[in-house]
Amino acid sequence: MESKEKIRKDQTGAQSVFRTISLIRAVSKYNEKGARLSKIAQETNLHVATARRILSVLVSEGFMTFNPVTKLYHLGMEMYHLGGMAHQVHIRDIFRPLIEQIAVETEDTVFLLIRSGYDVLCVDLVEGKFPIRTMTISIGDRRPLGIGAGSLALIAFLGAKEFEQILAVNGPRYPQYNGITAATIQVLAADSQKQGYVVSRGLFHDGVTSLGIPIFQKNGDLVAVITVAAIDKRMDNRRQKKIVEYVKTMADQTIT
Repeated sequence: MESKEKIRKDQTGAQSVFRTISLIRAVSKYNEKGARLSKIAQETNLHVATARRILSVLVSEGFMTFNPVTKLYHLGMEMYHLGGMAHQVHIRDIFRPLIEQIAVETEDTVFLLIRSGYDVLCVDLVEGKFPIRTMTISIGDRRPLGIGAGSLALIAFLGAKEFEQILAVNGPRYPQYNGITAATIQVLAADSQKQGYVVSRGLFHDGVTSLGIPIFQKNGDLVAVITVAAIDKRMDNRRQKKIVEYVKTMADQTIT
């Protein structure tokens, strides 16, 4: 039978966890503008001293930030990293069977890409019977948003203001990729908006044609991009359209 002392310690520990979770939720609620200690304590029904003590630990571990000038708390980068990792795993689990099926059907290399800040992140890939040896993209690799067919598909269908902001931030990074400029990205994005997907023929990888196909949720939000890449001679216009139609049909069945 458990001792009263052990039960008391267990209850105290659980109480601390619940308090920490409630503080995280309170800060996230006001994260855009930030929250003062008094507001956080009021939201969580905690004494100010208790809230300050727990928040100081969260700040020291990077899960919160505190601005000593404004006296405001915000969520820290560690919180975003954890959320990003959870999102990556979730997306990969959902789409893994789909990209395997696409690789079997097309016999080409298939990539699963998501947005991560101002970068594109490759979260999964499957090689078909005709892998492309000149492409050196691996799971976990990042590129500036806009570089690559799939990467461009992640931003080509955004609103004009957000799209321009991304180009402004990433513009200085583009030239290292085959001398590509923000103007090049703008032209390709405009063409892609008309057809509903991105086609890159040798632009980002010599001798390779890539199709960046955006995958939307039922509410219209962009959840990920699937890229199918092959050597140029395997990707004539007719085959491109057939692959895009197939991927979109199969993705619609995957997204519930």
